[in-house]
Amino acid sequence: MDLHQLRVFQAAVKNGGFTRAGAALHLSQSTVSQHIGQLEHELGCSLFLRVGKRVVVSEAGTLLLQYTEKIFRDLKNAEMAVRELSALKRGTVRLGVGPTTLTYRLPQVLADYKRRFPEIELIVLSGNTEFLLGAMQSQNLDLAVVMQTDVAPKGLFVTSLGSEELVVVLNQDHPLARKTSLEPADLSALRFILYEKNTAMQSLIDRYFELLNITPHITMEVENNEAIKSLVRAGLGASILPLCAVAQRSSSTQLRVLRVNGMPLTRNLALVSVDAEILPNAIRELASILVTTLGRTARKRAKSI
Repeated sequence: MDLHQLRVFQAAVKNGGFTRAGAALHLSQSTVSQHIGQLEHELGCSLFLRVGKRVVVSEAGTLLLQYTEKIFRDLKNAEMAVRELSALKRGTVRLGVGPTTLTYRLPQVLADYKRRFPEIELIVLSGNTEFLLGAMQSQNLDLAVVMQTDVAPKGLFVTSLGSEELVVVLNQDHPLARKTSLEPADLSALRFILYEKNTAMQSLIDRYFELLNITPHITMEVENNEAIKSLVRAGLGASILPLCAVAQRSSSTQLRVLRVNGMPLTRNLALVSVDAEILPNAIRELASILVTTLGRTARKRAKSI
């Protein structure tokens, strides 16, 4: 079993078949089949199940894929670590982060990091928690800032970054905007512009409404905070947003930010990294900066607006 065989196997899994794996690796379909056959012979088990013209990954293949991904991840990290030791300090660090955190809390942090590591190419990928965790497990990211989930994802190390407050946002001309805080029953009268279903953020908000014993009237599902704020400013509904998205006066013009009396809503953020004993210095440094910066700001007591 060698690295080339494992790379061919990984490509066959990722591309859903031998022909497409061959195209991705610039190999013939027969060559891919030969490599897979040799690997299966050495391991003494089938890595794929042939179903008609399709191939489906077997249980043994699924297990081997987990180890294969770890092997190639460790190889990449080893290369970066050796380059750093040789003072070359070149390479790529791939960070995944939610759009809210990226827009409102990370620009200066990432700018400072780039000044410290000018030779490191920093690639930032934005998306929701589900997308970023999938990208981490597929080795497409080195670090990700996500909403913390109840179940730790396999093969990943999770560091808590603390909590972040979510608030109700209204148009300043809404009748309820005159209040200093809302009662749970007030939410029943609102039309909400919220996030897409089956995302970590919307699931959190859904659980909050269940806790309040309220069935919300949802009129729109939008994933972009700036779009949501524009719609709320136009009087098309209310929303629930992270406080950092409306904390600055310039961004909250025509918006009224309110809390529900006695029922605060928070989300927990986490930094996800690969579960490896040794990480390149550039990745460790970025992880340390994110833990320090986001952890500190999350612990600050939010002020009323």
